[in-house]
Amino acid sequence: MPPQKSPKKQEKASAAEKTKSADRDWLTTAELATKLGWREHSLRDALRQSGLPGVHRTAFGYKIESASVDELGAALGQAPAKGNSSLKGKTKTS
Repeated sequence: MPPQKSPKKQEKASAAEKTKSADRDWLTTAELATKLGWREHSLRDALRQSGLPGVHRTAFGYKIESASVDELGAALGQAPAKGNSSLKGKTKTS
């Protein structure tokens, strides 16, 4: 029996193969966050708390239907204010 190729000796994927397909009909949370003006982790927290239509939880995160972006933007509203803990509670002292 001839020896089998080790997985380590297989060719690595080229950069062209690693790019995301443009013909898909869904978005990642990072892409949706960019479109809505949210930070990604805040968006994931909001999606986790609500069962919005067009949002599907997968083993790897969320799969968002691209047709439901406007509905999600209206349902989620404005992005929450960015919290900066280093500036919270600071008062001017003279």
